[in-house]
Amino acid sequence: MDRFLVLPESHLVAIVSFLPFKEAARTSVLSKRWRHVWRLSKNIEFDERCFAKVDADREVQRQVFIDFVRQWVQNYQEPTVDRLSLKFSQPQNNPRVVENCIAFALAGHVKHLALDFSDPTWAVHDLDDIAHPTQFDLPLSVYNHPLESLTLSSCNFNVSEFKNFGMLKEISLCWVEMKESTTKALLANCGCLESLSLRHCWDMDNFFCVRVGELKLKTLVVYKCRFICSYFEFEAPNLRCLRYSGTLPKFCLLRNGGLDEVDLDFGHETHGNEAVSDLLGQLVDEVNPMRALTVCTFMLQVLPMGEEGIGSPLGITQLTLKTTMHDHEQHGIQYFLKNCPQLETLKFEIDSHARTRIINYTEYEAPCAEVKPEHMWDENTITFSCVTQTLREVEMKGFRASPNEIGFMCYLLYHGRLMEKLTIIVSSQASGRGNPQLYRMVAEKTRDLPRTVPNLQIIII
Repeated sequence: MDRFLVLPESHLVAIVSFLPFKEAARTSVLSKRWRHVWRLSKNIEFDERCFAKVDADREVQRQVFIDFVRQWVQNYQEPTVDRLSLKFSQPQNNPRVVENCIAFALAGHVKHLALDFSDPTWAVHDLDDIAHPTQFDLPLSVYNHPLESLTLSSCNFNVSEFKNFGMLKEISLCWVEMKESTTKALLANCGCLESLSLRHCWDMDNFFCVRVGELKLKTLVVYKCRFICSYFEFEAPNLRCLRYSGTLPKFCLLRNGGLDEVDLDFGHETHGNEAVSDLLGQLVDEVNPMRALTVCTFMLQVLPMGEEGIGSPLGITQLTLKTTMHDHEQHGIQYFLKNCPQLETLKFEIDSHARTRIINYTEYEAPCAEVKPEHMWDENTITFSCVTQTLREVEMKGFRASPNEIGFMCYLLYHGRLMEKLTIIVSSQASGRGNPQLYRMVAEKTRDLPRTVPNLQIIII
């Protein structure tokens, strides 16, 4: 018997409201009873990009999207809306569509509002080309609404009106100009703010030291923003999560206690030397102590070059490496294993398309450069205390059966005395090295390799 048959419609609406909007729409094919339930979802997402493709007749498809939104708003029967997201480029050409959507959301007492007016053709990886004019102003009616989260992308706003957002806990701003005074006023006016995300913002003077009493901010995300000067200073006593992606600035974080999660990505940097390595070491010291750390390929290649390095061992228990497992990164992997004596979980996110070449290998002067990359993971090479005494779980996502990947797994199986689980997630993309079928075949052979822990759980996905 289908247990859903005995559920009242209100329960079915609650179920689809927890699903992403596109997934909720797919429930319409489950049965006759489910056919129209998704249209009552309290989690609504109007995304022009699902209708209008960049390389197609966009104006015709945009009109189809506009008609869909208009009919949805007219026919919606639920009294409340929990979350509404509108993604609609060039809103100045059809302002009525945006105004009606916002009015519909406010009338439904929406708690989470997201307005994205960016263009899908904008370059997301070029920091020199992120300044685009914003041609839509956030209506005054929004400022007086008790929102809990607000996302604005390529949308003008009046930061002085943010003082009316007494319940606002999350703000995400994208594709907008963010001067120091604007961000300071935003934080000062939103006393309950716990999460701030800035993506593709520009003309940021320098990240600043904010002193607005007991700032409640717990999560800070700065993603590919353009700074006027390379200095990043921020005071957040309760900060627990920091995610930064962009150029390498000088960091100064003022907080109380340690961080739960730090993610650092400097993929836009192209040069590495001892001075840059020392700056990276100072940065890591600045965010220490922390529980979990994610680092990029740039850090793996450059950190071992310097003389100063990380000031003291890291107390992290989880380390994530965004890597290609290139030869130039192997010293960096060992560098972190050496400096993380309490490591329990190690994750690899292997991406063959990431930037790997910073300098020529002949110029690479890491502390252990006398060890050639092909011999880095020999069984008789140096052992690290975390591998033999604390490491329990390893995950390799994007496995492509490269010599360095295989060499590290052999090393791990030989020295990992407390290992409980090894998860290998095979890459789904073919390359010059082979295809997913070949990767899986090589991964399966790891089950036959000699290991220190006979009952080690090996999972291959």
